[in-house]
Amino acid sequence: MRRSKAVSALALLTGAALVLSACGGGGSGSGDQGGPQDLDPGSIGGQDELLKRPKVEDIGEIAVAVEEGFHNYNNNIGATNNFSSTIALSNVQPSPYVTELVDGKVVIKIDGDLMESIKVTSSDPQTIEWKVQKAAVWSDGEAIDCDDFHLKWLAATSKATTKSESGEEASIFDSSPTGYENIEKLECSDGDKTITTTFFKDKAFADYRGLFSQPGSDSLLPAHVLEQKTGVSDITKVAPSQNDETVKKVAEFYTTGWLGFDAAVALSGGPYTITSSDLKDQTVLERNPKWWGNPGGPSKVILKTNTDAQSAAQQLQNKEVQVIAPQADPAVAQQLRGDSAFEVYAAGGQTYEHVDFNMARPLFKENKDLRLAIAQCFDRESLVEKLIADVDPNAKPLGSLTFQPNEVGYEDHYGDVGKGDVAAAKKTLEDGGWKQGADGIYTKGEFRASFKLGHKIVQRRSDTVRILQDKCKQAGIEIVADQAADFNDKRLPASEFDAALFAWVGQPLKAGAYGNYAQKAKGGSGNYNNYDSAALTEKWAAANGELDYQKRITMMNEADKIMRDDLHSIPLFQLTDFAASSADIGPISYIGVGGGVTWNVYAWQKK
Repeated sequence: MRRSKAVSALALLTGAALVLSACGGGGSGSGDQGGPQDLDPGSIGGQDELLKRPKVEDIGEIAVAVEEGFHNYNNNIGATNNFSSTIALSNVQPSPYVTELVDGKVVIKIDGDLMESIKVTSSDPQTIEWKVQKAAVWSDGEAIDCDDFHLKWLAATSKATTKSESGEEASIFDSSPTGYENIEKLECSDGDKTITTTFFKDKAFADYRGLFSQPGSDSLLPAHVLEQKTGVSDITKVAPSQNDETVKKVAEFYTTGWLGFDAAVALSGGPYTITSSDLKDQTVLERNPKWWGNPGGPSKVILKTNTDAQSAAQQLQNKEVQVIAPQADPAVAQQLRGDSAFEVYAAGGQTYEHVDFNMARPLFKENKDLRLAIAQCFDRESLVEKLIADVDPNAKPLGSLTFQPNEVGYEDHYGDVGKGDVAAAKKTLEDGGWKQGADGIYTKGEFRASFKLGHKIVQRRSDTVRILQDKCKQAGIEIVADQAADFNDKRLPASEFDAALFAWVGQPLKAGAYGNYAQKAKGGSGNYNNYDSAALTEKWAAANGELDYQKRITMMNEADKIMRDDLHSIPLFQLTDFAASSADIGPISYIGVGGGVTWNVYAWQKK
């Protein structure tokens, strides 16, 4: 799961009520593109549907305003893991499984351009056969093959560790093992174009569609580049059990050699390649000349960073860009919907806003009563009313960290908090021995009910903090605004915060979120708030291996209840996926885990 564009990754059965219409130009409601998301993992066996990119016309250069710039070519490690990089990489790095919108629902399909087939050949033990197209090559002409799959498996499962700054043992590859650790062996055949993954007996993995793929916030990297740079002649000979100088060299390049952007190592295995990036304001994608499938519509895509939604809308109106994907801003939505020159897409998505407490800070680690009081004074209904309702009139406070309101399985476990209840928050503190000081803020021993709430510089985030400050101040709890331009990219993954306000780009394949909440020693590579629950880790890991869909939903809700009891994080609301374009460019829509607005850039045409 990625940190979202708002901070900075898969869908379920047709579900409940939160449905948004994507409105066309002139404010007319043109279609229910934002319907409930739909994918039942179903019975194990067979092959999923193939996606083939269409044959389209060349429409030349397209400029897109995005909220945050591209940062790193390797976006698959805990130190990076940022949605803003996915916007560029989703059409660059190979992904056996991809996402597509079908009748407004996110559906996971096999990338039929990359893969000949993906088949489950056995369920005892679970065995998956991945066949890569013979024509599939990296942008330097080298084959996309088993080496690339092996590298990802190695990075996720290597037993080699290093000590973190806190002294804990951590993966030397800084990668989540979720799903990959269930694979007993990975075998190459058919000239390295066929990969067979055999899982340990009794360790099946329900969300295998997320392995090596975007729906699992993952993708393939060019293993042959790593071999060239490290002098390792054959990466498939490096085993997960190794803990020697060879694997250390591999891990060193894997975690540092693909940071930032270097055209010599940042190869493409998709329809587009990154030709330049300043890693801040502009990234340029052009058609990959070695791409073997149908070429994409735009010959060049320029991603321009603009953190301000109003300014991005102005760029669109001034024809400086043809597509924008800002935060869902009510004023911008109403403004563009009222003009037939533009198309607007808005739909309840997988991205959700939340506040995480840094559980390594004694203030929060040792004071559950304070965490509860904060949850009670948070006024989530005011947040929805003032920040979301004009874009999504059906929006409600979010009641889960595992499911979104438009997913089957959603249960509200946080309905008793987040109501701006000043009296309840004060009672919780006073029952816990906290005393209100002359300045109105509660204290207990060495602790003062005051904390910094860190976030990226985004207007809606600043507004969120102000709204949360109001009722909490009345309850004797001080929230200090702590915004920084590099919060998502630097401070969040380094756990440099008291509490963090950000969003996860969620996944319909729930295994991918395991790394955000599991214990760090058990694969919690995205666990930035240092949450440490053996019960949660065990429950979620068990759910990941449960192939019975209904049983798995029950287990995921049980996991969510554990987190509700611990109150290490407070869900705020489901973010609206939002994008807009000039009316003569399309089809424009949005899939968070698929790269946001650029997920289908290959199909964009002029109308």
